[in-house]
Amino acid sequence: MRHRITVRVLVILASFLAFLAIFTSWIDRQALDTNQWVHTSGRLLEDKEISDALATYSVDQLYASVDVSRILKKRLPSDLQPVSAPLAAGIREFATRAAQQAFQSPRVQGLWADANRVAHRELVSILKGNNQAVSSQNGKVVLDLRPIVLQLADRIGLKKQAKGAIQKGEETGHLKANFARLEVADSQQLDTARTITRILQGLAWVFSIGTLVLFALAAWLAKGRRWVVVLGYGVGLIASGLAAIAVRSAAKSLFVDNLAKTEEAKVPAQHAWDISTSLLHSIATSVIVFGVLFVIASFLASPAGPAISVRQALAPTLRDRPGIVWSVFAAVALISLIIWPPHGTRGLVLSLLLIALAGVWLEELRRRTARDFPGAKRGDWMRDMRKRAGKASRETGRRIGSAMRELSTDEDKHPDDAKLARLEKLGELKEQGVLTAAEFREEKKKLLSG
Repeated sequence: MRHRITVRVLVILASFLAFLAIFTSWIDRQALDTNQWVHTSGRLLEDKEISDALATYSVDQLYASVDVSRILKKRLPSDLQPVSAPLAAGIREFATRAAQQAFQSPRVQGLWADANRVAHRELVSILKGNNQAVSSQNGKVVLDLRPIVLQLADRIGLKKQAKGAIQKGEETGHLKANFARLEVADSQQLDTARTITRILQGLAWVFSIGTLVLFALAAWLAKGRRWVVVLGYGVGLIASGLAAIAVRSAAKSLFVDNLAKTEEAKVPAQHAWDISTSLLHSIATSVIVFGVLFVIASFLASPAGPAISVRQALAPTLRDRPGIVWSVFAAVALISLIIWPPHGTRGLVLSLLLIALAGVWLEELRRRTARDFPGAKRGDWMRDMRKRAGKASRETGRRIGSAMRELSTDEDKHPDDAKLARLEKLGELKEQGVLTAAEFREEKKKLLSG
């Protein structure tokens, strides 16, 4: 009894570690993988709601550096100079629309990707302690959007003025230091982030590898009932994936409420959450798929009748042709690695462990099948299926014949009473499942027609 409790506890802990591994793997990849970061940020910019909000911000930054009203006042005739301010406001509206269109263009999206790539590489380099030029003591990681602002200024004919204003402002100190530069982290935050990064990377390894280690230990302890452990772990993986998706959905409102301070910002914030956590959803879905595969594996090794039939059908090949079996296994493993390449060192180790566990399961299935069906030959399972089908058919015919004979015992009754009694009996047989609906209608038709 104590042995079984230990196995159950190990399976539950393995499932819980799988749930935690989903989140640590997502944060690790999303935060520390530059290519993943750039991909996600590109999807953010492609979203219309988010790009429109960023376009408005860029135009605001442009108007903060260039006094458009003063430039128009110089260029306009003296009699039109009083309308320079309203005209500047109209140009601002035009610039906002132009910016919204520009952010959907490949040129601006390329600048956005470059800015994110530079900022993220600098951030990761500092967090991992590889950056000697910029340290967490005096450095700040920023997302420089000035090239995008200048690109927008060029679209409305103000690039020269904007570039000059930026240079002059930097020289004189009149321009804000954070103009069109979004600060990702400052020195104090980087010290904390570096510690969190180290802990996060360690936990990602512990949770991802630990869940498989605990499962393997539980399967090793559960001799004779290992298929139950495989089933329990598969169900646990499915539950972990579904729970992660549920947490993602529940946390969405909290994220939006904290990020969006105005009603207009809620829709972009919702879209940003959906895109930023799409990798989390993908990882959780993969865990669910693996859980389904574990459940299928447990079924094939179970004492259920259909599983026994499958093993009997595969017995000749599993027992007598191990070379073919392992060649097919190696080919499937290789193809899966090519189609779904593992991400990073941890992903590669995790994939190799899963392949190793699958190999152990296949060898256990092969040996058990050889013990259960030592003399099985090709076609035996088909003949057994035919025998069972024939036996079931004969049993059904016997039950129907017995029921019909019971209907004929009422010959001495009044014809109408006999018909009524037989109809009632037919209805009972239909409700009991002895007669199908089609058979019931046929017998009823015969009875009423005399």
